[in-house]
Amino acid sequence: MKDSNRQLIISIIAVLILTLVNSCEKEKEPIVVGISAGYSHSMLVKSDGTLWGWGYNNSGQLGDGTTENQYSPVQIGTDYLGVAAGGGHSLGLKNDWTLWAWGSNTNGQVGDGTEEDRNTPVQVGPDFHKITAGTAYSMALKTDNSIYVWGDNNYYQLGDSTRTDKSTPETLNQEFSAIAAGFLISVALKDNGTLWTWGWDGEGELGDDIEENNMVPVQIGTDFVAIAVGYSHCLGIKDDGSLWAWGYNDYGQIGDGSYDAVKTPKQIGVGFMAVAAGWAHSLALKSDGSLWAWGWNASGQLGDGTVYNQPSPVMIGYNYNMISAGGSHSMAVKTDGTLWVWGKNQRGQVGDGTTTDRYVPVEITVN
Repeated sequence: MKDSNRQLIISIIAVLILTLVNSCEKEKEPIVVGISAGYSHSMLVKSDGTLWGWGYNNSGQLGDGTTENQYSPVQIGTDYLGVAAGGGHSLGLKNDWTLWAWGSNTNGQVGDGTEEDRNTPVQVGPDFHKITAGTAYSMALKTDNSIYVWGDNNYYQLGDSTRTDKSTPETLNQEFSAIAAGFLISVALKDNGTLWTWGWDGEGELGDDIEENNMVPVQIGTDFVAIAVGYSHCLGIKDDGSLWAWGYNDYGQIGDGSYDAVKTPKQIGVGFMAVAAGWAHSLALKSDGSLWAWGWNASGQLGDGTVYNQPSPVMIGYNYNMISAGGSHSMAVKTDGTLWVWGKNQRGQVGDGTTTDRYVPVEITVN
């Protein structure tokens, strides 16, 4: 009897030790620290500094040295802190604060002084710490928060009062704490919470109720702490957790229950902590970790299991802490570090090895 009890205790201890070892090994595995959904490609950074990409690659926007689509994640480089995916180009930030760019460069959006596409990352400059990629232009903040812009400027989206494209980063001689680039609309925040917009304004996208393009940054609000911009709509969160939206609304991407354009920021809800804007859909996280989505849903990019547009936020799931919205697909990371992607998959942007659209979030392994 004593021998059997002893054997049982030894077996239990062995199981506990094995569980502890496996737990420690799991904790050492690199986790996702950055995601960005472009128009038809996806980018990701892990805690070990590795950069990964997949999806559409016609202009080299994945940075893997080819122009072939990738249907599952491929490693691009090392020593990265962050990444931003645009229409057909990408930006990356390394741990020495150098800025790198690659992909489509027809408007100078790579920033290397040429208009030649780049299928591998090229260094653009030093001392940057925040980046954002629009459809065909780029913006970044230096470590002193001074803003630099380059690329397509046909609708004043660079904010320098001209319509001249820039093939290298140029300063606006202003300081911002957060930036977001869209199709033709730029949004930024200052340290004092003031909200600024510039660029194209067709149906209230700039939020100033004027419907005229702004050649330079114009203040439209206060008390904001987070921003996002899509094709022609904008999202913002105020310091009290309230969610606000404005702009084009034909697909319900504003989230106010209607399909009418909104020309000044309109409150949509409360209790939010993060937002992401796609081509015509929106994502948001509440402080309880719940994920909400609304707007265009033709390819399942909302993740609610349907292909029906939603003009009001619908809850998709719990335990999320990071989100990004692309052209017609979405990305999110759960609190356990797992990556989930859904929506349009024609170019492999979901990353599950297929070209099948996904109407609910599917877990993607990156290794």
